[in-house]
Amino acid sequence: MSVLVIGSLIVDNTLYVEKIPKAGETTIAKSSLSSLGGKGANQAIAARLAGAQVNFIGCVGDDSEGILYKNHLKDHKISSSSIITSDREPTGSAFISVDAGGENSIVVNPGANHSLTPEHLDKHINLFKKSKIILLQLEIPMETMRYACRLARANGLMILINPSPWNPAFSTDEFPYDVLILNEIEAAQISGTSNMTKSLESFRNFGLDMVVITQGSEPTLFMSQSGEVMKLMPPVVKVTDTVGAGDAFTGALAASLLEGKTFSESIHLANTAGAISVTKAGAQGATPTRKEIESFL
Repeated sequence: MSVLVIGSLIVDNTLYVEKIPKAGETTIAKSSLSSLGGKGANQAIAARLAGAQVNFIGCVGDDSEGILYKNHLKDHKISSSSIITSDREPTGSAFISVDAGGENSIVVNPGANHSLTPEHLDKHINLFKKSKIILLQLEIPMETMRYACRLARANGLMILINPSPWNPAFSTDEFPYDVLILNEIEAAQISGTSNMTKSLESFRNFGLDMVVITQGSEPTLFMSQSGEVMKLMPPVVKVTDTVGAGDAFTGALAASLLEGKTFSESIHLANTAGAISVTKAGAQGATPTRKEIESFL
């Protein structure tokens, strides 16, 4: 069985600056990096590196970046046969500023990612049938995401949703899901409170298998069906670049759950993956392998 990821494929253009500029301000970058990203692909590769068999459905443009991305997935032993090519939109792109403390701001041009339709999912229904877990984010059309949830539920998959980047159109009432993975911003948007313990408790009656709230270097909060709120501290590391840390966490979490690990064991593994990823620049290039994660535990 495998993890099925349906999500975005994006080319990241990163500028490293002393301080992220304010509106109307110009600043000089210290260095730059062009790499492959997108929350869907980041999480798919994180799950693969953490040891899971991964299938991926996404959309790229009919351009050199799209070809590059398909080959990149093949290099990670993720089939590109379910990657659709759009002849109308270019491969998605992101423009990222990273400050001296490793914090970032990101602007995304979705491009071909918004061309992914429910009809595309129907063509690859076989991937739903041979998967155990589905992993979804918010960089594809909401209609396609809803349809993916319905197909996943009909085929008995555990549904993991990471509602990122945050979209006000996302409603927890409209999607069937089992595990909700949030950061502090997303948790506050959904629950209406900036107190993360109260935010977590607001999901108590949702009937979910697990709700997770990551807090960067602070303890990861999570709550299972029992309603008990638990905390696990991520490893303390020197931060270089936080881009992709949440995706490294989420992919590793999915891989661990696929293996049948407990929620606590899976959070511990995911915390470690996320922590290792911030010690290096970039997203996918900073994602650790299972061997690296286990040597850090």
